[in-house]
Amino acid sequence: MDFGLTDEQDLLRATARQFVADVCPAEKAKEWDEQGVVPPELFRGMAELGWFSLPFGEEEGGDGGGPLELILIAEELGRASFDVAMCYIGVLIPGITVFRWGSEAQRDFIREQVMTGRHRLAVGLSEPDSGSDAAALRTTAEEHGDHFLVRGQKAWCTGGGLPDTTIATYVRTGPREPKHGGISLLLVDPSTEGVEVRRTPTLARHILGTNEVFFNDALVPRDNLVGPRDEGWKVMLSNIELEKVIITGGYLGAAQATLDEMLEYARTRHAFGRPIGNFQALAHAMADLQTEIDSARLLAYRAAWLLAQGKPCTREGSMAKLKGSETYVAAARLGMQVCAGHGFSTESVMSFRYRESIVATISGGTSQIQRNGIARSMGLRSY
Repeated sequence: MDFGLTDEQDLLRATARQFVADVCPAEKAKEWDEQGVVPPELFRGMAELGWFSLPFGEEEGGDGGGPLELILIAEELGRASFDVAMCYIGVLIPGITVFRWGSEAQRDFIREQVMTGRHRLAVGLSEPDSGSDAAALRTTAEEHGDHFLVRGQKAWCTGGGLPDTTIATYVRTGPREPKHGGISLLLVDPSTEGVEVRRTPTLARHILGTNEVFFNDALVPRDNLVGPRDEGWKVMLSNIELEKVIITGGYLGAAQATLDEMLEYARTRHAFGRPIGNFQALAHAMADLQTEIDSARLLAYRAAWLLAQGKPCTREGSMAKLKGSETYVAAARLGMQVCAGHGFSTESVMSFRYRESIVATISGGTSQIQRNGIARSMGLRSY
């Protein structure tokens, strides 16, 4: 591995950092979270910079960027907030999946609508009774002429309630056994008759919003099937390592920004005649945290390097996601302790970081699921 960045990667990171400073600084992200809105300039700005087309080949209208470039963007966006980073990641990952497995018409849709920022994608996978055990999904899609008749319910659908959004929905089109068979991916327009999207009240992550999606005999065209019928599990897994790696970038940016914010406070807040950061108890805790953040960054960059080389990185991706998410939670907890009453005030950015961090070890694959995968790679069967 080469730990240095190329001139192009340095420029990409600087551009992303400037974008955050100009469009979505942490204070602005907090305001959007409290208002529960996504300003149009956020997605428009990302599209104008070519970020939604970045990972696609030049022959497909992209720039041929790799996993490391995507991490760099996600990390800088995470400095605003992890939810801001997910405004990018949450569209990009299903876009890559549809482009890889989709029909030519679906690929044109990604080129013309998603890469340009005109349209967004969300993912409908989890259900009230199937989260970590995703293959236990119950939402069904039965053949009905040239359509599928969809019945069921999805939960925790991030961004599914935003305008100009299509939900990439995993449904059961075949028998329930074998468990991972009989699953397919459908593109569902939320305005379809029989589809209802309800916003779920949550502690944080209000920019994109979290939703339940109900399907009551919704007719979805057969042409909206992505990839082979009954092989949706393979479709879903095809980008799971990349998703973990990019999500980790968002955690890293949020954790580093959290540390930077508490450091600034620790330098300016005085107690007992000196800055509180000069007390060894706090200095050591923040030094440990920086070490943890750098460790998570190295794990993420290693996984990105393996992906770029076409090498398997199931274990390494799980390690990165586990470490990155746990580190963001730890950073926010320490930030609250360092900032004390200032952090406890809901006017502070630190209070926003604390609320937002809590779900990091749950969404995108819980810490326990990541540990199960790592244990399996060591020859241990933890369940």
